[in-house]
Amino acid sequence: MLWNDVIYVLLLLFSVAIGLFYRKIERPHVKQWIGTVIGFTLVACISGLSVVHPIITVLINAIIITNLSWKYEYIYLMKCHLVSLYFSFFYLLVIFRLSDYFGLSNPPTYTNLVVMILTLKLPGLAFEINSAATAPTDNNQGANSEAFKKISFMDVIHYSFGYMGVLTGPYYRYRTYWDSLYRPFSNYVDPWPLTYYKLKQIAAFIVLFLVMNHLFPSDYTQTVEFEEHCFFYRFFYMYPTFASFRLRMFIGMILAECVCQMSGLGAYPVCCQPVPGLGPRDYKKIEELSLNHDRIKKEQQDFETVHNMNVWEVEFSPFVRHTMKMWNTCIQYWMAVCIYKRFPHKGLRTVATLTLSALWHGYSAGYYFCICQVPFYLPFEDICIKFYNQCEENGYRTQFR
Repeated sequence: MLWNDVIYVLLLLFSVAIGLFYRKIERPHVKQWIGTVIGFTLVACISGLSVVHPIITVLINAIIITNLSWKYEYIYLMKCHLVSLYFSFFYLLVIFRLSDYFGLSNPPTYTNLVVMILTLKLPGLAFEINSAATAPTDNNQGANSEAFKKISFMDVIHYSFGYMGVLTGPYYRYRTYWDSLYRPFSNYVDPWPLTYYKLKQIAAFIVLFLVMNHLFPSDYTQTVEFEEHCFFYRFFYMYPTFASFRLRMFIGMILAECVCQMSGLGAYPVCCQPVPGLGPRDYKKIEELSLNHDRIKKEQQDFETVHNMNVWEVEFSPFVRHTMKMWNTCIQYWMAVCIYKRFPHKGLRTVATLTLSALWHGYSAGYYFCICQVPFYLPFEDICIKFYNQCEENGYRTQFR
């Protein structure tokens, strides 16, 4: 597994480096094709023959999206995003995850990550089309906007296999992808200082991971010798192994952010209020700035749109709700917009969203014990916070004396 991790990190570092050249390509269609060829090559390298799974996921979704979209009768508008969502999760959870039951070989671990992100990106595109089609005609993010006027079969392919985020995310909208091709913002921002800072973080995390994995190897938990230890030894052993797991996630996800940054994807002026996953809240200002290159040069820009992992908030926040929002923030955005806000029964929204999140992660029991317990924590946390805020300073202490 460790050597596979090394190869995976090297591929991500290659993706970071290639951004130096990719960002300078001026013609959008050439940029699309180069990004897609690089992305598909990376997927093929880590997947081998299992590359057929991402191909099937993308091709069938491309057919669904381009044939059941807002361009046709209104009845199809109500089906496009749902058909894409149901198919994508069915393929991930049944065909892909249970492939050995169908006589197929088990796909590599990293192919699982590719199919997981495609399972969100492709229905996410269908949801964007649905939202654009139902928006007012004068809405700058509606069906009449340049990004959604005509989405072709190949546009879906390019969005799916573009090398930015194809290996492990972060999730970004089709609108963000389109902006990276046709908006001028990436020409006026230097992503290297932020990327260099994150690469130094990654180097520190790699050293910590190697030390932790050497002192507390996770494979040891599968041995007979480990089972012979007392309960308390086994119980406390999971803390350093879980820390190693988090470090592994930090390394991969922050590297994926660096890939997007160096390619120029997700660069927006701060004044447009970009947030993870969504992009800019003030899209009218985006359109205004796009026509004024001199003003863009003066605007401060960031890559908050593809900021997927806030390490310090995850590690040091005392609140479950806040920690949950800071972990994998772009995925949290997708879950909130595509599932939580659209789920018909308000009282079950949190349970439904977190259950789907657990299913998306896999079938291991740990996902369900961890993720599906969150709805039970949140009400108690809210009560405690409310109680604390209503008390006078240090008043809560005197009540228990």
